[in-house]
Amino acid sequence: MAQNSTVSRLYFAIIIEENDQGFHRESLWYGGSPENLGLTIIDTMKDWYEPFKDKLDGSIVRYHEMLENKDELTFDKIAGEAFNADGMMMYVDMSNDLNVMFSFIIREICSIFGKEGETPESFASLAEFKNHFIEKYDIDQVFRDLLEGVNEATISNALVVIDMKYGYTARHFRSN
Repeated sequence: MAQNSTVSRLYFAIIIEENDQGFHRESLWYGGSPENLGLTIIDTMKDWYEPFKDKLDGSIVRYHEMLENKDELTFDKIAGEAFNADGMMMYVDMSNDLNVMFSFIIREICSIFGKEGETPESFASLAEFKNHFIEKYDIDQVFRDLLEGVNEATISNALVVIDMKYGYTARHFRSN
């Protein structure tokens, strides 16, 4: 199902937070501004950072301060492991490759609509995948558009629907 690699102006990130008590949350972000991603991460951290910032490990505080310094912020500085300290870990998995985004969306289509355990590997070709999901399931028009042609607009539209309509973060959250 792979297509030619295409670098995009659009970036896509999954912000992963975990702690030793079994908390796990993934937040989806997409856009073109590292400052906007930084604000999203700050907002993601707010529920546990603000009340405990005076007691947190220095690496966590430094990461938060780096995010606040909008003039110096770049995607390269944000990507990868943010910190792993005090029983908490944050990682930002990021790409601006349309193929990576397309693969993510294909997996999400399987997760959202597949009722028979479908995975991307279940299909020999993109055409087989497309026919299966269009004929068997009532997938949204934005996903149909994406399966007709991958570009920044179809990727962006599909990411919005995955995030807003199908609640990506809510589906990728657990707390013991």
